[in-house]
Formats: sequence, structure tokens, C-alpha cells
Amino acid sequence: MPSTAADAKGLLKSAIRDDNPIVFLEQERMYGIKGEVPEDPDFTIPLGVADIKREGKDCTIVARSMTVPLALQAAELIQTQFDVSVEVIDPRTIKPLDIDTIVNSIKKTNRLVIAEESHEFASVGAEITYQVMDHAFDYLDAPVKRISTTETPMPYAKISRHLRCRASKRSSLPLRKFVIYKQKIWLINF
Repeated sequence: MPSTAADAKGLLKSAIRDDNPIVFLEQERMYGIKGEVPEDPDFTIPLGVADIKREGKDCTIVARSMTVPLALQAAELIQTQFDVSVEVIDPRTIKPLDIDTIVNSIKKTNRLVIAEESHEFASVGAEITYQVMDHAFDYLDAPVKRISTTETPMPYAKISRHLRCRASKRSSLPLRKFVIYKQKIWLINF
């Protein structure tokens, strides 16, 4: 799921050109977000290659689609308020999943927060958590934290969707979670 206009163009072109069947998902609420798009007609992004959106050394946030801009905002806030360097990774694709980029980041930061708009149960975040536990358990200094939306369906009607998101902001969608690092507790509020 692309998080930028350039990612959308590059991933869609790669999906079209691939000989295998591909399901291309995009977040409808991102249609109004503008961004730079390469003019090169042959611009593609290889499938299964994650993008490190922000370098960091103290904690890793893995975010997809709509949560990537939120994770970048949170990383800036945490850097400013707590002098903590947060790395933000956008996996871009979920199958194939670039677990190596995520594991290499965890080897550097020793902490992982997964932010997504999906429900926690049977989500992509659950799979990433499993993969990390399988490939990088010994590098983690704290449990993996998952930040996700409330367990309610997303209505299609705009007013209902707006009300549901407002209700979520009062509960779990504002992504208020505690990340424990070196005896400090930080509140991620993005």
C-alpha cells in the first residue's frame, strides 16, 4: 500500500509489468494528498523493497499507507521533546515483505512499534510481529508494541466515517501508546 504519490506510481507500474497476479491496494483517503511524482515514464519501484522514510537509532516504527505520515510526525515530535531518534520504515508491500530491512533496523535500534489502521487481530502488523520474533527476537530490548485502530468496521458514508474516526481518536486511533526505553516512558501521540 503506497504512502506517497511517487510510491503509488512506481508500485502500480511494477504490479502491471509483473507476470504474476497482484492485488494492488490503496487508501482512498490519500487521494487528496499531493506529492512529487517522477516524470520518467519508466519509473518503477521493485516489489518487496521497503523504504526507510527516516533514519534513526533509538526505536523503529513500521507503518503502512496512511499511517506513514503520522509516524513521521510522531518521530519528529519524539525527537524534539525527548531527544530520541526514531527510524520510520514503510514496507510498501506486504507479500513479498522486506523483513530484512525491518530486522536490520531492529538490530540498530533494539525496539519496534508497528502502526497501522487495520484491526489488531489477524492484521499485517500481527504477521510483521511474528516475522520479527522469528528473525530478530534476540535483538529486541523490549516487547514489540502494536498501535492499531478500534475493532469496529469502517463505514463507507463520509459522515459516518468521520464520526467513527473521531470516536477512534478518543480511544486507540490517536496512537497513544507508551514506549519504554532506558527507564523512560514516552507517550507517542500522533
